[in-house]
Parts: sequence; C-alpha cells; structure tokens
Amino acid sequence: MNITLSDISLLLRLILDILVVWALIYYALRIVRNNTRTIQITKGILFIIIVQGLSTLLGLNALSFLISIFVNWGVVVIVIIFQPEIRAMLEKFGKSSSILGVNVSKEEQINMIEELVRACEQMSKTKTGALISIQRNSSMEDYVHTGIEMDSVVSSELLGTIFQYGTPMHDGAVIIIGNKIACAAAYFPPTTKDLPSKYGARHRAAVGISEITDSITIIVSEETGNISVAMNGQLTQYKPEGLSRLLRNLLVPDTEKPTGSPLFRPIIDTAKSLGFNRSRRQSETRKQQNVDERIQPLEIVDLTRQGVNTHGKAK
Repeated sequence: MNITLSDISLLLRLILDILVVWALIYYALRIVRNNTRTIQITKGILFIIIVQGLSTLLGLNALSFLISIFVNWGVVVIVIIFQPEIRAMLEKFGKSSSILGVNVSKEEQINMIEELVRACEQMSKTKTGALISIQRNSSMEDYVHTGIEMDSVVSSELLGTIFQYGTPMHDGAVIIIGNKIACAAAYFPPTTKDLPSKYGARHRAAVGISEITDSITIIVSEETGNISVAMNGQLTQYKPEGLSRLLRNLLVPDTEKPTGSPLFRPIIDTAKSLGFNRSRRQSETRKQQNVDERIQPLEIVDLTRQGVNTHGKAK
C-alpha cells in the first residue's frame, strides 16, 4: 500500500484535532472541578440539556421552544456566569507554573507540614487566633492579591510573628502555596450560613472559603485555643498529632504512582474529583482512621447540612 504525503498530512491533522479537543475538554473539567459553585451550575446546565432532549422526544413543543431560546443564548450566559473562572484560566496560560502546578519535593512538603503544625500547636497553647489556608487544586491567586503579598518559606517563628496580636498582619488569613507563604492578612468572604455563637469571624471566613475552593483552612481559636480544619463546608477539630497526619495524607504525594496510561490519567483524576469514586474514598478514609487513632477528630460539625438558626456575636 502506497502512503502519500497527503495521507500523512491528513493523519497529522486528525491527531492534532483530537489533541486540541482533548485539551479543551480537560481544562474545562479543571474549571468545573475546582469550584463547588461551578459544579452546581454545571449540573443545572446538564439538567436543562436533558430536559430539552426529553421534550423534543416526547413532542412537548412549548417546553422545547422555551428551552431552545435559553440554549441559543447559552454561550452568552455561560460567559457571564463563568467570567471569574474563565479569566483566571486565561491568566494562567502565560504562567507555566500555574498550569503545571507548584513543583515541591516530598521533603519540602513534609518540612512545611511540620513547621505549620508546630506553629498551630504553639498558638493553641497561647490562645493566639490564626487563620491559615493551604492551596490545593483551586487557584487562590485572587485572594492573595487582597492581602500583603509575601514569598517566604513556611516557618513556625514567622507564622507566630504574623498572628501575634497587635501586629499589622494578624487580622486576616495566611495563604500557603507549595511550601511558601504567598500572602498574609488576606480577606476571605464569610459564609452566609447561620452559625452557632461559639464560631467567630475566623471560622465564618474559613467555612466561606471552603465552600468555593478545595483548600485546607486551619483555624486556631483565640477564645479556646482549639484547632479546627475547614474543608467542603465542614469544620473538624483536631489535636496537633491528628492535624499532622491529616495534612500528610492530603498533601504528601504517594511514592507509588498508579498504573495506567498517562495520556488518560488527567481524565481519570478529574472524574474521581467530580465524585464518581466518592464512596470508595470515604471507606478508605474510615479504614485509615480506624488504623491510626491519632487522626481521629475531636468534633465534626457539618455546616452544609446543619440547619442552625442560632445567631451570635462573632468572636
């Protein structure tokens, strides 16, 4: 069989076309998975598309006509709704480090965790209020710009100095990206939920940022000295030993890489993050907690499902 130059050119164009479409789908999934609000909006859009298909199939002309109007203007609506996420993605194209992630070695990550836990333990003993957020997959660059930007390696002494009462940077949040403090005195939007009076402004801000990003936010209460972690709208109280083990489990990469084709690994990881393997991860978490008692939380408060009507003054 004779292979001509035009055949090779056609094959290369097909491969390039597939790769470009795959990249667009991949980055679209990254936008969706990195924001809880975006996931809910995407579910709503998928529901509308399904309803349109069913209305067309069943011959519901009036409903199909109304939905078709919305779909025709859907591109404009999507651009308006996802404007912050689209802008953030376009800004990242000029920064390779933001797209590929922060390259931090396992030793540097472990050292960061040890310094962070040591600082939280010291501030817990002295009842020094603190709010520290660790970036994961969701970009927190917009929140970094609201505070005093830094580029310092995490150390217990530096964190203790930042949150020392009376210093200019103590009233706000510290954002950690990789193994460095990106900023101090950052502002987080507080949650709109009604919380019990024992939760102050720091807890409200921690829950608020956990509702819109996948970050790990640590709070040290200046009233009780308790250490809490906010993730996915849930507050969990830990001892320093449990906090250290939790951060290691979530932040330190496994030495054994999963098998499989690296070409489809991003798609598999994205599917997992969207919740397809949520039950399996929950069962694995229960097994880990049963094996190691030090990671057992002292208290779990699910603020996303708790209907609290108690109002109180922020502490």
